[in-house]
Amino acid sequence: MRITLLLLSLLVSQNVFSSTLKLNYSLFFGYMKTMYKLDYQDVTTAFYLVEPKTGNQCVIDQAEMVVDNKREPIDFQPQGRLLPFYSDQHRKDGAMIEVETVLDQACALQVTLMAKESQLNALTFGKLAAISEQLEGVLRKNAGMIGKYFLPTYQGLRFKLAYPIEATSALPDGHQLASNGDLLIANDTLQSMPADELFSYKVLRITPWIVN
Repeated sequence: MRITLLLLSLLVSQNVFSSTLKLNYSLFFGYMKTMYKLDYQDVTTAFYLVEPKTGNQCVIDQAEMVVDNKREPIDFQPQGRLLPFYSDQHRKDGAMIEVETVLDQACALQVTLMAKESQLNALTFGKLAAISEQLEGVLRKNAGMIGKYFLPTYQGLRFKLAYPIEATSALPDGHQLASNGDLLIANDTLQSMPADELFSYKVLRITPWIVN
């Protein structure tokens, strides 16, 4: 489940070669501060630039932190993911993140809560149960004291698999297929499995399974 911010990125310049977007760093900092306080080892908050109409990831050419006239490069993955560093001083200074995209794309920021990529190998059901608990904890923390009571139902985990399952395939008890082919497993199933049993699928991404 991806939490799409109700925020349209500001398109500062636009031509057939590239687009420049400006994003307020304080927005990123708020999510990173939550992860810093919780100190969870298995999950993270990821920042992507996507085209709202298609959901396609924007292709990043350059990303910088800007304070007044000072510029610092920040890490990114070309296929749409920003990796800003954590700095309370930059937040206080009103830093902006400027991003150059390769194509002429109208991009918006999308915040995705997911398991760390480093945790996706040799998964056991015990590890999956821990990941699920941490993902739910971050969702509730981000929602705040009041907002957490209005969150949709946190059902379990959603898996993007390296090798998609055929829709006609028989699935183990407690496993479901989403309409987009993701594998869904409820918390009750995760907790009922032997903790040291290995998960039998190769996983590309784990995100929350939310039911409205």
